[in-house]
Amino acid sequence: MNLKAELRETTGSSASRKARAEGKVPVSLYGKTVEATSLLVDRRDFEALLKEEGTNAVFNLDYNGGTQKVWLKDYERAALKDEMYSIDLEAISADQTLTVEIPLYVVNEETIEEGIVEIVENEITVETKPDTIPQYFEVDVKGLEIGDTLTVADITLPEGVEIMMENDATIVSISVPTEEAEDVDPDAEAAEPEVIGATEEAEEE
Repeated sequence: MNLKAELRETTGSSASRKARAEGKVPVSLYGKTVEATSLLVDRRDFEALLKEEGTNAVFNLDYNGGTQKVWLKDYERAALKDEMYSIDLEAISADQTLTVEIPLYVVNEETIEEGIVEIVENEITVETKPDTIPQYFEVDVKGLEIGDTLTVADITLPEGVEIMMENDATIVSISVPTEEAEDVDPDAEAAEPEVIGATEEAEEE
């Protein structure tokens, strides 16, 4: 997939705000084989690419009359409003080996009738070439019971992908549910202890 970019003529906070108002996102391009460059991309085009390729996207960037293969290193989105702040891209080569964090997802969690599904590792570190980066890994917990675990060895790997973790490392476990404390009325007053002999002393008086 290709993404078109244009050179940024001006930089700085005010220039970035103006660019975002026009539907563009500031981009920082860097790498061992290219000079650090400031660019702009169309926000809608980038979000379409992100949706299709995922957060570890590798794609061709068209800019300044040429094309460069890049890897999406990071991007910053506003937390409370619909706005994309910035994008970081790393220039790479097709035969370069990358160390990448791949998201791990659990499927069929709703089939576990007893026990709690605990995800021990949310991301799995792998080494792979740019064109074989998985978007995510899935592990199936259907049929598991309390005390069962899944390990790195249970992950199905595409060809050319190597996990940089021990095969016996636990990634998902089924644990015993935590018992909920009995409901206690906070307004209930504790019963006062009876004072032995108090009744007798009162009668003697």
